Amino acid sequence: MERIKSGVPGFDSLVNGGFPRSHSILLCGAPGTGKTIFALQFLYKGVKEFGENGLYVSIEEDPSKLKTYAKEFGWADIEEFEKSKKMIFLRVPPSERKFDIVEQVREIVQRHDIKRIVVDSLSAIYLAFEDITQFVYSFVNLIEALNVTSLFITDSPPGSTLLTKDGVSEFVCDGVIHLQLHDVSKTVNRTISIKKMRGTSIIPGMNMLKFTESGLEVEEYKAFY
Repeated sequence: MERIKSGVPGFDSLVNGGFPRSHSILLCGAPGTGKTIFALQFLYKGVKEFGENGLYVSIEEDPSKLKTYAKEFGWADIEEFEKSKKMIFLRVPPSERKFDIVEQVREIVQRHDIKRIVVDSLSAIYLAFEDITQFVYSFVNLIEALNVTSLFITDSPPGSTLLTKDGVSEFVCDGVIHLQLHDVSKTVNRTISIKKMRGTSIIPGMNMLKFTESGLEVEEYKAFY
């Protein structure tokens, strides 16, 4: 099975060398766990290091803020990638959630040879639909049909053991990555764990997710003090 690198140091070893190409991956967690930065790094490094064009479909985050986040990690050339259409930001205003996002995505994918897609966030899109289960199944399957590797960001319910609010996207997607935030002794620690990844072996359990000057890194789990 062909694999693609995540662009996050230390992560690929958890999934036997990288994401299976063309798989759909759910990135879930509470606010502040690092979901947006992980996804942005996945796209940026895809262009920078692996020559794979990327598309960021944004419902909740203003693209200008995303580019500001990128510059904080030294990814200043992200605007050059945007100008050359190697990295594209599609802004979907909350008031327009019901239009056919997939058609716009399909056109961009075909025109600009997109290989990686981020949807931020799945939970913000399905709020506009009465039948959430049907929408999630249909939307994820339509994106998968584009033959791209996709990351779907979604929120986990605060104070709950549930992975998602909809209770279905974790079953629809090929892979599930769970990010968590731990407040211990005045220290904030983040962890990342692979809940499933179809078609490949995984290393289960929590690993440390670190913010560095150049982006996110995954390290071996250490006890919290």
